Amino acid sequence: MTPEKTPAIYYGWYIVLLAFIANFMSVGTSFYIFNAFMEPLSEAYGWSRTALNMALVLGMLAGFVGQFLAGTLVMTTGPRVLMLIGPILSGGACILLGRTHVLWQFYVLYVLLYLGSMLYGGVVANTAVNNWFVRKKGKALGLASAGISFSGAVLPFVAMTLVLYGTMSGAFLWIGLLTMTVGPLSWLVIRDWPEQLGLHPDGLPLEGVNNPVSFHEQEQPGIGNTVREEPWTLRRLVGTATFWKVGLSLGLVLTGVNAVMSQLKPRFSDLGFDDTTAMGMMALTACFGTVGKYVWGVLCDRFDPRNILAVLVSMMALGLALALIHDSLVSLGLFIVIFGFSMGGVMSLFPIIVADLYGRESFPAVIRYVSLVLIIEISGFLIAGQSFDRTGSYDPAYLIFIIFALLAVYLIMTTKRPGIAPSTPQ
Repeated sequence: MTPEKTPAIYYGWYIVLLAFIANFMSVGTSFYIFNAFMEPLSEAYGWSRTALNMALVLGMLAGFVGQFLAGTLVMTTGPRVLMLIGPILSGGACILLGRTHVLWQFYVLYVLLYLGSMLYGGVVANTAVNNWFVRKKGKALGLASAGISFSGAVLPFVAMTLVLYGTMSGAFLWIGLLTMTVGPLSWLVIRDWPEQLGLHPDGLPLEGVNNPVSFHEQEQPGIGNTVREEPWTLRRLVGTATFWKVGLSLGLVLTGVNAVMSQLKPRFSDLGFDDTTAMGMMALTACFGTVGKYVWGVLCDRFDPRNILAVLVSMMALGLALALIHDSLVSLGLFIVIFGFSMGGVMSLFPIIVADLYGRESFPAVIRYVSLVLIIEISGFLIAGQSFDRTGSYDPAYLIFIIFALLAVYLIMTTKRPGIAPSTPQ
């Protein structure tokens, strides 16, 4: 009997690569490029930073609805179909953004861009990765999520260069076209489950499991086996303190992360740095975030993800505190390193914690509900915008974000693993 050949590279890593690209483009186009466009849009059309931050608020509000719908659809259609449609919708909206100078039209198009991003990044891309890994889930999701921060190091620079040496509408056009290419690429590469190719999660056989995707499973730390459990319905979830503590802690942390990173280049410019230097510093912060996403993800394969998140958020609070020390290049440098490295792990730990607490099969069902609690993060954009418009500085906002981070640490450290309700054997 001829032994079955094992591929040199497990196909799941190609899924991780596509998820990296999807996260890169979805977050880069809907979030990070605001660093390049906020000041040009304000100068061209007279829009205040609060008005531009409102686009982020409306987009993220729509994004939460889109994320819930995407989390629901992905359980039926699988990630592949959504990752074909999403980039086309998002890219088209991006192109049109450069062809309007009416604020309400800008809001509508940005909402469409954000909705499209939810269909191929975030929950959908992470579900594609989650379906292919169990034992190496932390590393895989960490690598896939690294695309989020890496986009912050690349796309704003690209957008700024396109604006400086071309036009604002041209910059939106080229970025939109690039986004659209993710659709057909995903269709060629993405497969929803390893079993579709005759493989198993992590590329390893699962002892005693004939069909690992036919029932809900809960991974036990350090064991790697599975037990059958009832599905996590909304009613069952909201009845547990774990659901609320996970959602609220992550929401509080993301309130600061998103508000800071969406306008970090303008902050550096406000401190007196020229545009290129300010964008370079923002990109460097995002680069540390890229490294952080991988490192924090790998650590979650070795230690309890809740403890890792608590350490990460504490470091983030320290980084924000350093940013409040003015006229010190040392403090500024430490902020870039510490805040960048720590904030980078937040979005990689989000899916890791949900998958660790609720299991591989329940992942898309649970994360769509947890994502709804994260709606509190939109307040960060309004806090940042009002902080600058009223005081000419982001310092008051940073103080608020530090308090939010410390509260999140308390919630994380008191979060308990939910109980498993074994189903009746058939």
